[in-house]
Amino acid sequence: MELRRLSICIAFFILAVISQCSEARHSLQRRASDYEVSDEMLNDESNDYGTQNDADGGNDADDEDTPEVEGKILTKGESYRLLIGNSVRLECRVSPADAGLVVSWSKEQKRLFLGNLPQDSENKRASLVHNSNDLLIKDVQINDTGRYTCMIMQASNPVSITHVVIVEEPPRITNFAATANGNLREGNDLLLTCDVTGTPKPSIIWSRQRKYGLGGTEPLGEANGVFTGHTFFMKNITKEDAGIYYCYAISDAGNATAMLTVNVIGKPRVHVHHPIVNTDINVEAQLQCAAHEEPAPHIRWYKDGQLIEDSSFQYTISANGSQSTLSVIPRRDEDFGTFTCEAINPHGKHNKSIDLVQSPVIENFDVEGPKLTWTVHSHQPLEEIEVQVKSNDENGEWKTFQVPLPEVKDPTHEYELIYPLSDKSLESGSYLATVRAKNSKSWSYHSEPVVVQLESQAQPIQTASVFRSDGYSLRPTTFAVLSTTFMYVLVRML
Repeated sequence: MELRRLSICIAFFILAVISQCSEARHSLQRRASDYEVSDEMLNDESNDYGTQNDADGGNDADDEDTPEVEGKILTKGESYRLLIGNSVRLECRVSPADAGLVVSWSKEQKRLFLGNLPQDSENKRASLVHNSNDLLIKDVQINDTGRYTCMIMQASNPVSITHVVIVEEPPRITNFAATANGNLREGNDLLLTCDVTGTPKPSIIWSRQRKYGLGGTEPLGEANGVFTGHTFFMKNITKEDAGIYYCYAISDAGNATAMLTVNVIGKPRVHVHHPIVNTDINVEAQLQCAAHEEPAPHIRWYKDGQLIEDSSFQYTISANGSQSTLSVIPRRDEDFGTFTCEAINPHGKHNKSIDLVQSPVIENFDVEGPKLTWTVHSHQPLEEIEVQVKSNDENGEWKTFQVPLPEVKDPTHEYELIYPLSDKSLESGSYLATVRAKNSKSWSYHSEPVVVQLESQAQPIQTASVFRSDGYSLRPTTFAVLSTTFMYVLVRML
């Protein structure tokens, strides 16, 4: 029974489909017939309109004359920036090229060319390029800067373009001079003059390299003197102002540099390399000083205020340019003490002292992050080294840390030490630190304090790894639904 019922349903479905297809075919035939009738009507109307148009004698526009073609400039105006002495070609392409158009060139309000005819007899460097309307300017000069206009001379509608030419001249320093040719006494005033030319107008920058200073060239600012246009003025110069002075002229067109030497004549200045020197009995020590001066000074050495004679068997004095070296061989404890280097010239004298000691000498005490670094000089065996640290405030108290002694004795009696503070249970903050050392003779002086910044140590953070597997979603599709339905029908039929 169910099979018969299903067969009847399928038959009705097939009849319905056939009926729908037949109806659609008849509808298409009716539409095609309607389109054929419409096309015939349109063709008839078109033929009638054409016949009427022929009877009227055609389009009235054909009776009018064709308008005259106007000239056009195909080139666009541009800006040209070039250095003096170069050449520039200003383009002016017109259309139509064979229409015999008359083209003129002018600069600002002054005409240069009308067609091929020059209009400015004084300008010998401007010409027209052969077989074109381009303007060529050779060996450009500063006065060639301006606006150049190319125009088609036509009564109906003149057209034109404008090129801008900017001629630049690189900076040039024509004069760089100093008061008294740069030879002055201490306390004199110094005036530097730097005359420059160039287009655009150059900017002037000053710098110097000190004769007695460390480092390279340093810029000069308002703290050093007074700037007025192309001059620089310094009042009451000192020995430290001696050196090489530079004038820089800078612009978009280039730059130029000039230099001169300034000598400051006065009493000498003594410089010592090591103010404290360690040595031992019967071990030679070299004490060095230098005096740079004009005129060159005479250098003498003193021991505890007594002049040292070069002929002494215990001392040897040698000179190398502006540097003087005193070699000392102590024979007993009394031979240690204070030695003085004195330089003298016609303008005065100056001196500095060097202490010859048996105690350790601390040098180059510095900070590298949370680490302290320094150098110890000692010919005698080291016994103790201690670092003292306190909080960098009024209420801080000094804490002392013992530094391990170097295990290997350096044959040069010089020891490089590094001491970290990060593992000393100190809270984060700012601290003052100093160091001293002791050998078999005595303690050294405390070093100059340095500032140490300690930061809290960050704790490592453990992170958990997260594993995320790929997921697949089962979403029913149309195909799945139809497949299920078809399988159901087959099962029912069976």
